[in-house]
Amino acid sequence: MDTEKRATGSFIKGASILAAAGILSRVLGLFFKIPLYRMYGSYGNGIFYNVTNIYNFLLMISTVGIPVAISKMVSENLALKDYRAAKDTLSISLKALIVVGGLSTALLLFGAQAIINLTGWPQDSFWSIIAIAPAPLIVSICCAYRGYYQGFQLMNPTAISQIVEQIVRVIIGLAICAYGIYILNNVGIGVAGSVFGATAGAIASLVVLLMVYPLFKRKERRVYHLAATEPQKKSTKMLLKRLVYIAVPVTLTSSIVSLFSVIDSLMYVSRLAVAGISTDMATTMIGDFGNAEMLVNIPLVISGNLAVAFMPAISESYALHEQKELNEKINLSVQVILLVGLPLTVGLSILSYGVSALLFPGSACGYYLVVYSYVTFFMMMANIFQGILQGIDKFFVPLATLLVGTVIRIVSAWILLAIPSINIYGIIWAGMITFVFLTVSNYYFLKKYSRFKLNWKKVISFIFSSVVMGFGVQALYQLCDIILPNSISLVLSVLFGIVLYFIVVVLTKGLTMEIIETLPGRRYIEMGYKKIESLVKE
Repeated sequence: MDTEKRATGSFIKGASILAAAGILSRVLGLFFKIPLYRMYGSYGNGIFYNVTNIYNFLLMISTVGIPVAISKMVSENLALKDYRAAKDTLSISLKALIVVGGLSTALLLFGAQAIINLTGWPQDSFWSIIAIAPAPLIVSICCAYRGYYQGFQLMNPTAISQIVEQIVRVIIGLAICAYGIYILNNVGIGVAGSVFGATAGAIASLVVLLMVYPLFKRKERRVYHLAATEPQKKSTKMLLKRLVYIAVPVTLTSSIVSLFSVIDSLMYVSRLAVAGISTDMATTMIGDFGNAEMLVNIPLVISGNLAVAFMPAISESYALHEQKELNEKINLSVQVILLVGLPLTVGLSILSYGVSALLFPGSACGYYLVVYSYVTFFMMMANIFQGILQGIDKFFVPLATLLVGTVIRIVSAWILLAIPSINIYGIIWAGMITFVFLTVSNYYFLKKYSRFKLNWKKVISFIFSSVVMGFGVQALYQLCDIILPNSISLVLSVLFGIVLYFIVVVLTKGLTMEIIETLPGRRYIEMGYKKIESLVKE
């Protein structure tokens, strides 16, 4: 029993490391975007948004499915003590990722002008596409090593490489952008410089991952020794077949979600025109919506990284038919994401106008963020249930629900965007409808295939604590905003919200020692937890 608890705690700690690194990376990305927005304005922001949408879509195709397959296959083979297959997975998947990533790079590099001609983007977009073209190939190689390390349930290399990637991206991107804007007086070159930051960051990340590999081999020398001495149980063909079986549905699932943004970019101008909105106004609206989208991606990264991190542990328990431990890991995963995700969602909605005024003055993104924050919560839940289904080998189930969700998404957005009173909010409400459907359907199938039982008492505790926090934060912010600058009001409100949420979630028994043992900063959280408990008993 103690061994099971330690294993489960270790798995969630790894997930927490990835989630924390992901949030830090998003925050760095946010502080990257703010000065860029102020340097090249809405026009440059439009180029940046369009190019990165295409890049992100290609990145999903190139890098999502295979790394997930790597971590799952490595963890499965380690659990079954097939060490040679675990080791061989890296070399096989690395070759596959170089091919797939190389094709994406070639498409951007040699098809830049064709993309501009097809989409009608301004010619200034050309150098931005060229600047980001090498990134898919480099990131693909990074993902091979990240997936391999995660298969051994080692999350630190991924976390460190993500942070280094963002730091280099910010420094290089801002420097070249400033040179293009202020020295060359060329917006196109400035945006290309900011986009090139992603390529430079990917190179830095790869260097970190390659430097870690010799240290990793020394740490896992027993596995490498056994892999070199034991007979081959699985052929290259078998491993490649398994890789494709896992990677294809995962890639399709993730690519479809990424495709939503691409579809929005193609659809919004014509549909808003039906609502009587001009092209210039529609472009301004999507620019403000893009700012809101960047902000909601900060909490969304929790579910994405948690889904990646728990895959090896879920796969291990599933491969060994350990039903009790499997359910324990699933429950802890869901509880952690509810514990953190719900208050972030509520807080971001309550403080939406203040955050928008501070980061993007003059932008209407706060208007969109009020509701869009809650869409993010359902995206997080859909992601977590989707990841668990993939962890128990039900790869085609979330793909099937997502295909249905895609139809719902396109049809609802097509209708809602053309209604004058709804206009650009049609994208947000379409997202809400779609992700509520995906959350409910993925949860249904998870219960069906894993016999998972959600702890509803804790869910109610997290919801109640978030609501109380929301009212408290709103009251304090409105009071502070009368007499204090917006920035100070926001900081005080956020700090108050964290303390209030923590107190209420402890009092309502949502936060327990079992969950605390899995969180980063456990010692300090435990001290606060025991202090509140002792005060209640007195």
